[in-house]
Amino acid sequence: MMSRRLYLDDSYCRECDGAVVAVDGAACALSQTVFHPGGGGQPHDRGTLVVRGEPVAVTVVREGSDGLIWHEVARPLELGDEVRAVLDWSFRFELMRHHALMHIVNTVARDRFDGAITGAQLGVERSRIDLKLDGFGREQLGVFEAEVNAVIAKRLAIASSVISEEEFRARPELVRTLNVAPPVVDGAVRIVEISGYDAQACGGTHVHSTGEIGEARLVKFDNKGRDNKRFYWELR
Repeated sequence: MMSRRLYLDDSYCRECDGAVVAVDGAACALSQTVFHPGGGGQPHDRGTLVVRGEPVAVTVVREGSDGLIWHEVARPLELGDEVRAVLDWSFRFELMRHHALMHIVNTVARDRFDGAITGAQLGVERSRIDLKLDGFGREQLGVFEAEVNAVIAKRLAIASSVISEEEFRARPELVRTLNVAPPVVDGAVRIVEISGYDAQACGGTHVHSTGEIGEARLVKFDNKGRDNKRFYWELR
């Protein structure tokens, strides 16, 4: 049995009904959920499970090796409980904006500066991305920020689709992170595409248009070795 992951089909789905199909102490798995378990630099979602009219805080969300999405909650639930899963929407939406931003940032880094992403950590106020960039200097920061905002301003549609593992293996450009392989689930890989601009393998949540990202500001830059650079971005 696997939990149905509604966030993969619709990142804007804020609530859903489900049943507790497994229990492990204070953790429970649901038949379906809107809660993203995190991964690839994206934190897990926050929110509540409403049980018999009472909201129970979700403290941790994680993906199990059993294919279930586990929700650690403030008090144990019972097998068979009917619940309503409710996201902390403001938290999720900010992560969606930042995640879409990071797709643009790593694409500009690749196309403009011949860079490659080595790591990232999303936040609701500030996100960081690590890039392997040979010869990049502080004098190029303004160009980097301007090119990212130029893409955002085009208000390009963002959508996800699923392709076969065979097609994925034949398209190495879909892999961006040097250190983490995208997940293959039931012989398929999820692709996130910014219309007419970029496509890459990703299991995260994103806004529907670059116009929803807002203005991006490159607020901090650190050298983390000869050719590894760390960039911190905020959104207005």
